[in-house]
Amino acid sequence: MPKRDAARKRAREIQDTEGIGYHDALNRARAEAAAAEPATTEEAPAPAPAAVAYVLEPTAAEAELGITAEELGVRALPAEATPEQRAHAEAVWRPTEAEQPCRCSGPKCYHGAPCGIEYVDEGPCPGPMQHVDRHPGSMFSLTAWYDVYRCTDCGETYETTVELPELPWGAVRNRDELDGTERTLSDGLGGPTVTVIYQGIRHPNFPDHDPEEGDEEELDPDNYPTPEDDYDRYDDEDQEHEEPLAEEGQEDEPDYLDDDPGPDDYADPIGAPPEDYDGPDENELGPPSLVPAVDHDPQPTAADWSLMEPRSW
Repeated sequence: MPKRDAARKRAREIQDTEGIGYHDALNRARAEAAAAEPATTEEAPAPAPAAVAYVLEPTAAEAELGITAEELGVRALPAEATPEQRAHAEAVWRPTEAEQPCRCSGPKCYHGAPCGIEYVDEGPCPGPMQHVDRHPGSMFSLTAWYDVYRCTDCGETYETTVELPELPWGAVRNRDELDGTERTLSDGLGGPTVTVIYQGIRHPNFPDHDPEEGDEEELDPDNYPTPEDDYDRYDDEDQEHEEPLAEEGQEDEPDYLDDDPGPDDYADPIGAPPEDYDGPDENELGPPSLVPAVDHDPQPTAADWSLMEPRSW
C-alpha cells in the first residue's frame, strides 16, 4: 500500500477511536509512520556534467553578481567541448543588459533589437529587446529551442521558437544502453529507442514528478468547508440581517401608508398630450378631418372594366 493511502487509513482509525479531527489525526499518523521507518541513507544526487576547462572566466563585476563560468554561455567553452556540454551552456547562460552582447550562442538571436510594438498614441516602442531565456522548445525535435525576449522600455514579452542544428539538447539512445539515471522523453510507442535529455537542461515538458508524492498536496479539511458548513454560515448571516419581530397584537402597516402623497400621486393616469410650443409646422398633419384620404391600393370599378380592351387569345 502506498505511504499516502496508509497514512489516510491510519488517520481514519485514530479519528474513530479518539474522536479528534481528521487533520490532527492525519498529522499523528504521519508522525507515527516517520518514527517507525528505519534510518536510510540518502540517495546519491544525479551526476553533474563532466568538468570543463573554461576559456573565459567571469569578471570581477560578474563574480560579484554570482555569475559563474558556465553561465557565460558557449563562448566560455573550449573548442573540444562535447555536444552535451554545449547544450548545457546554452541552457544556463545568464541574461545581460540589452546594451551588452548576449551570452547565448548567437544564431537567430534578437537581443538588442528594437521592440517596435505599435501604440495608438505614441507610435512604435523604441525600447530594445532583452534576451532573457532559452530552453528546449519541443518534445520531438532535438534542435528546437524556445526563446523569450522582454522589452526594457514597455515590458512587453516576445516568444519564438528557433532551430539550432548545431546545438541539440538531447540524443536518441537505445533503451538497453541506459543505466536508469538518465532523464528520458518517451514517445508512448514503447520502441527500442528513447530520447535522453542532456544533464543540467531543464525541459518544461519533462515531468519532474515523484510518484511517492502523489498527484497533489494534501488538503486541509479546515480550509475546505463542507456544504453543510456553508449552509450554517449563510443561515447565521441571514439571522443577523433579519428585522426585529413586531410586538404581540401589533399589525404591520403597509409601506405605502408611511409616505406622504406628492404631486405625482395626483397625476392624470392617462396623461395629457405634449404641448406644441412652436405651433403647427407646414410639414405636420392637421386634425384627421382635414387630412385627405389617399387610397394606396385602388380597385378597378365597372367603368374601368368597360374601358379595357378585350384580350386576344
